[in-house]
Amino acid sequence: MGVAPAPQPVPISSAQRAAVIIALLGEGAAKPIVDKLDDAALAKVAAALENLSMLTRDELIEIVMDFLSRLRKTNGALRGGRTRAKEVLSGVVDSGRLSLIFSDDSPETATDEDDEELSVWERLERREPKQIAAYLSRLSPNLIALILQKLDVSISSEVLGHMEGDKLGPMIGHMVEPRKADPGVDQVLGRMVEMEFLNAVQEEAEEGGENLASVGELLSLISSEKRDSLVAFLRSKHEDKLEGIEKSIFTLEGLPDLLPKNAVPVVFREVDQSFLLKLLGTLQGSNSAVSDYLLGNISSRMADQYRDDLSGMQPLAADEAETVQREFLNTLMGLKRRGLIVLERSAEKDA
Repeated sequence: MGVAPAPQPVPISSAQRAAVIIALLGEGAAKPIVDKLDDAALAKVAAALENLSMLTRDELIEIVMDFLSRLRKTNGALRGGRTRAKEVLSGVVDSGRLSLIFSDDSPETATDEDDEELSVWERLERREPKQIAAYLSRLSPNLIALILQKLDVSISSEVLGHMEGDKLGPMIGHMVEPRKADPGVDQVLGRMVEMEFLNAVQEEAEEGGENLASVGELLSLISSEKRDSLVAFLRSKHEDKLEGIEKSIFTLEGLPDLLPKNAVPVVFREVDQSFLLKLLGTLQGSNSAVSDYLLGNISSRMADQYRDDLSGMQPLAADEAETVQREFLNTLMGLKRRGLIVLERSAEKDA
């Protein structure tokens, strides 16, 4: 009696392999994946598991190794965004359903969402090459090489142009050596760049901007003589910061460029009328353009009343007039902090 041939293993379908991976991940790890599957996909997973007989340990290992092998063939990252989503879904759904899924697309929405989902390396490419070079100069040659290889060659070459020192030779040496892609290393490297540079630069810029704005406001509230002296000092010692400071300096002469027209009625509503009359009295003569701007953006009846009152006023002494103007600027900043008005030089006028 002959020996019966060993039964041939039944081929395991792709759907069954996916079901096995989900089952092996366990409830905690698999839940985020399952939550994203629709009812039809879940039905396929359930059917795939139902149609599986007992799998041996070797078969389970083969499925897992196949999954890991496919994963390692990727570049270690998955780019998202609506554009990428369309690319992926176009291979698995028909064009009609694809159009229905993305029917709410608009150019602005797509652009905004893609910007929010940029990879670490895409975000890095948007930084100033000189800033990137300064950051990389603190790293070891092998890390510099790994990071530069992640960037577009046009960006990396510009970054390299800002770099000097003994690290450049070893760095090029690392770049010419063949390197096996390692998703784990790439992920850690990206996280390091994000924490040490991308996020740090953003926080520093935000804090620096707030600090410069405070200096600008401070200079706005001192006498013009002292302000001119301090601005001259900043120009000689901190020229790189001066532009940011000057954007926040509010002077009476520059008020038409800083105070929006629709904010003028708010000022006249919130500030005491007798004080405003004093202020307008100090603006006659060389600053008459500021007075015209303020009176030109309130009701004609109210403006005429102020003009009538001004005609009988005696001019204030120079030091008293400057005190009134500084107090008015301080009042404006108080209104700004309360959110009642905006004081900001427009981009068009900066240009």
